[in-house]
Amino acid sequence: MNRQPLFGGAISTSIKSSYLDASQIRQIPDNQEVFVDMNTQQSLIIELLEKVEHLNEEAARFHFEQIAEHNNASNYSIKSVEHESVDIAAPRLPLDTTVYFVRGVQNVAKFNEDAVNHVELVVAIVRLDKVHTDVIISLNVPTEVSSGSSEMKDINQVESSSVAAIVDEIKLVVRSLEVHDWGLFGN
Repeated sequence: MNRQPLFGGAISTSIKSSYLDASQIRQIPDNQEVFVDMNTQQSLIIELLEKVEHLNEEAARFHFEQIAEHNNASNYSIKSVEHESVDIAAPRLPLDTTVYFVRGVQNVAKFNEDAVNHVELVVAIVRLDKVHTDVIISLNVPTEVSSGSSEMKDINQVESSSVAAIVDEIKLVVRSLEVHDWGLFGN
């Protein structure tokens, strides 16, 4: 894992060294940092959003559903929602931070193709109450790629048994998340 500056160094976290910063190959919105593992086609997205009005587990479910809609998922389901105390999940963040982890699946087509891929999705919702911001960290992992998908030629599929490793990875990203410049949030 390498220490990775985010949002101009205002935030940092640890990510796998195999990730490529997607802004080197395509335009990324200012409120996002996107990384792609070129070996597995996993993508790690860190997004800063205005805090939603939903509370607790409902906020976590809401953000997962928003990602599914944004991905134009033909089908999705939530497998689990887990709350973790900030002192364990994100010890470098203020104590009024709330952390949830949502695990689920989506069926999505890549690049408006007809071929639908099965994607495991783990989302961390880090609610920074102090600055009214939800930090959404998502890890998309193709677990079944359709033979007609453009990704088929590029992918080493992730076995379902290694999904636990993906959960561990996103927890490490959250655990190492640190804000260096609170001015990023405009407060």
